[in-house]
Amino acid sequence: MKIKEVLLGIIIGVVLLMFLVFGTKLIYEVPDYGKYCSSEDVSQVKINDSSPSQNSYEECYREYDDARGHYSARLFVLSLILGILLIVGAAMFIETSSVSGGIMFGSIMFVIYGTSGYWEYMDDWVRFGISGIALAVLIYVGYLMKRKEKRKTRQ
Repeated sequence: MKIKEVLLGIIIGVVLLMFLVFGTKLIYEVPDYGKYCSSEDVSQVKINDSSPSQNSYEECYREYDDARGHYSARLFVLSLILGILLIVGAAMFIETSSVSGGIMFGSIMFVIYGTSGYWEYMDDWVRFGISGIALAVLIYVGYLMKRKEKRKTRQ
């Protein structure tokens, strides 16, 4: 593969990632900290203070964290499904290696983006399961790509 093809693949991957991230932000609104906790809540809180302002801050932060968790869960599911579909589709149906490689790269980065936001909310067994599923899918895609390549060389 020539350097131009590699660079084109990288650029396609980065632009695809930006497209997917900004597209999801249009669909799902990212929780805004300012909507849950005001600057007054934060500035009035003292460390180890059990005043009403401390309780108010803890409650607003808990609400914000819950909203962030729900947003992260939706983003995780969307990025995982869309990322896997794009990876498999690029591997199976796109002949141009720079384009298919770029789509695969951007999709992998999108899955990482979506997973990393939800990672702190997952249990260890869920992390283990997701990692195993991702590994199995990627190995299968590699197998399909190799099989497709063998068919091409026979023709």
